[in-house]
Order: sequence, then C-alpha cells, then structure tokens
Amino acid sequence: MLLLAALPLSACAPATNAPPTEPAVAPNPAAVSTPAPTASAPAETAASANPAPVPQAASDAASIRGAIRDGNRPPPALRICAHPVDGGAPTCTDSPAGATEYRIAVAPGRYFLMGWVQAGALKLIAHAEQIRCIRAPCPPDQLIEVEVAAGEEKTGIDLGGGYVDVPPGWPAKP
Repeated sequence: MLLLAALPLSACAPATNAPPTEPAVAPNPAAVSTPAPTASAPAETAASANPAPVPQAASDAASIRGAIRDGNRPPPALRICAHPVDGGAPTCTDSPAGATEYRIAVAPGRYFLMGWVQAGALKLIAHAEQIRCIRAPCPPDQLIEVEVAAGEEKTGIDLGGGYVDVPPGWPAKP
C-alpha cells in the first residue's frame, strides 16, 4: 500500500544517460566525418558517399565520440550529425549497421548529436534526455547540448534514445 502512495511522486522522471563504465574501445574505422550536403548540392551518389573530410587547422580540431545503442538490437546504419545549437550546416559521418561506437570531427562549438537512420521505421537515435512517464500528459524529451573546445575530444556522448517520429522543435534531417 505504501508503494502506491509513492508512485505519483515519481510519475515523470528523467532517465539517466550515464556513460558506460567499460573501458573505451577504439572508434569504428568505417565511420568517417564528412560535412552534410547543403540544400543546393546534388544528392550523393554511391561513388561519392564518403568524400574526404574537410581538413581543419590542428589548433581548431575537436571531436565528439560515444556509444550507439538501439535497445538490445544491433544499431542500424546511421548518418550521425552534429547540429550546431545556433543553426547552420551540420557536420555528419556515416556509421554502418551494427557499429556500436562513433567518432565525429567538428569545429569547436555547441552541438546536438543525432543519428539519422538510413532505412526502416525508426527515424533517429539521439543524445537526449528521455523522460520516463507513466501518466499523461508527459513532458517532451530534450536534446542534450554538447560543448566542445578547440583540441578537445569529448567522450561519452552516447546515442541511445530511439524515435519513430522527430519531436517538434528538433533539427530536421540534413
């Protein structure tokens, strides 16, 4: 009976997105950072799916990496993008199906990390605060802002929240 009295107090609580406690594994060599195509650029062809990364000055180089999780299933093929918080073109990298980690080279700044699913009903996997809710109306999930400084490699930025629909206000698929 005491359990039922405590239930309403914990109706909506954010899920924790703690970094894994296992040692870091080398990043997936198949994931190569590439800038996202702009609206005026032609669609990618199979031959140009992985163009060479844009070189950055060594003093400005930064990167973000983390795990990819889709529940207990192997992760799908993703186009992982670091969307600048203040707008602008995202920086993206492709990740093959089954990859459990990613690394993306970015310029210093503030980003939202989203992995756009290449095929299937699932639309994206994001670095977000997932709200666990047992009573409606539930608050919306929130993207977690990631700030990276020049020369920094930010780790533990896991993609783990899967979404069939893109929540309102989130960046659109590049």
